[in-house]
Amino acid sequence: MQDKGIAIITGASRGIGQCVAAGLAEDGYKCILIARDEQRLQIVAQEIAQLVPAGLKPEYLSLDVTDHRKVTAALASLTTKYEPASILVNNAGMLLDGTLNESPENFTELLSTNLVSPFVFTKMIVEEMKKNKNGYIFNIASRSGVYGFPGGGLYSASKFGLVGLSESLYRELADSGVKVTAICPAWVNTEMAKAANAPLQDDEMIQPADILSSIRYLLGLSESACIRELVLECSKSVL
Repeated sequence: MQDKGIAIITGASRGIGQCVAAGLAEDGYKCILIARDEQRLQIVAQEIAQLVPAGLKPEYLSLDVTDHRKVTAALASLTTKYEPASILVNNAGMLLDGTLNESPENFTELLSTNLVSPFVFTKMIVEEMKKNKNGYIFNIASRSGVYGFPGGGLYSASKFGLVGLSESLYRELADSGVKVTAICPAWVNTEMAKAANAPLQDDEMIQPADILSSIRYLLGLSESACIRELVLECSKSVL
């Protein structure tokens, strides 16, 4: 199996992040798994290690992505240990219902997780990607970052912000050989969706494997092809 480089995945302990990490590892990337839940990370890392050669055994870092100082230090340490990352998947996120009924403190926490964290991760690794004239940044946003809906103003605001950041970076980095795509799915069959009482059955939602397939498709495009934003709808529309 060809070693394709380093892939950093946040929110890798479950759901979309776990699926994407396993898939990229099988494709030949050495994955760095990042999430808060160390026990879950250990389990995921062990499961992936059984699927890949020893040299591609994943590494994991138990980090709160909103602790931006610790994140910065951890990423700086990674750059001295490994070659520059080929892929960054900004997937860690939180869901918060409501719009004007929430407190400023909760909104700030939401923004720190869904918007500031991807900014910090991207800021830390993008310069090396630019030097190598190679790299792909995937920001896992949401359909709610493209279409606002009642009762979800704060979550939409955080994801609209991520989509806007992605679009600016998409245009800024295009000439440097670094690609940026915002992936914007509707309901995905994850624990987060179930906790939010998603109005669809499991098999009616987008599957985590669909996000992995989307990333694989994007990685397979020629160097001259760029996709700014990819929106995935559920076939059974509820909005």
